Amino acid sequence: MLKLPFLLSVLLGTCATATCLAQEPPSLTQLQNNARILIVFAPNPNSPSFKRQLELLERHSFELSIRNTVVVPVSTASKLSDELFTFENLPLRTPVEQADMRSRFRVKPGEFLVILLDQTGSVQIRSAFPVDIHELVASLDSLQDGH
Repeated sequence: MLKLPFLLSVLLGTCATATCLAQEPPSLTQLQNNARILIVFAPNPNSPSFKRQLELLERHSFELSIRNTVVVPVSTASKLSDELFTFENLPLRTPVEQADMRSRFRVKPGEFLVILLDQTGSVQIRSAFPVDIHELVASLDSLQDGH
């Protein structure tokens, strides 16, 4: 009986149990050693580039999941953290978290930028335009596991 919720959580990239929903999400540092991280920066959630990138990721959530990739959407609007995505994601809930992330990767508040980090934290892709899903998958496949 437990196989179906587990399978669904793996396939959908979401947690199907109440205990999982109550847990605090892992930090970016905790994820970095265990997953690849795709950070999508945008000036606001209505940015056409931001919407396009998230739509591409949404449509290909399974490919991201099997490649152990977590998406970190970073927008100046706090409402973004309330959105539900089908892909694994780690929303930055406070303006301080968002500002820290922008500072760390030198991204101005008005910029759109996509950054792919491997499991060691090295930047593999840095693009000012939405990244084609085929290019992204090829990059993910070329990365060796950090273990």
